[in-house]
Amino acid sequence: MEKLESIVKISSKGQIVIPKEVRERLGIKAGGKLAVIVRDDEIILRKIERLNLSEISSRISSVVEKEDIDVNKLVTEAVEWARKQK
Repeated sequence: MEKLESIVKISSKGQIVIPKEVRERLGIKAGGKLAVIVRDDEIILRKIERLNLSEISSRISSVVEKEDIDVNKLVTEAVEWARKQK
C-alpha cells in the first residue's frame, strides 16, 4: 500500500532531499545509488541492492528453473550472434 511520506521541493539544479526518516528506514546512505524509473506521470526512486556473486547466481538459477529456460541454448545463440557481429 502506498503512503505519502512527505512532499519535497525541487532545487534550481533539479535536486531533491530524501527525508532523513525515509533514508534511515530504507538504509540509504550517502553515495548510495537509486534507480530512477518514469511511469506515466510518476517518478519512482528504487533502492539498488548490491548483491554478491552467490546471491546473483541464486536469483538467476531460480528464474531459470521457474521459467524452464535452456541456458545452453541461450549461450549457443549468444555466441553465434557475437560471431556474426565481427
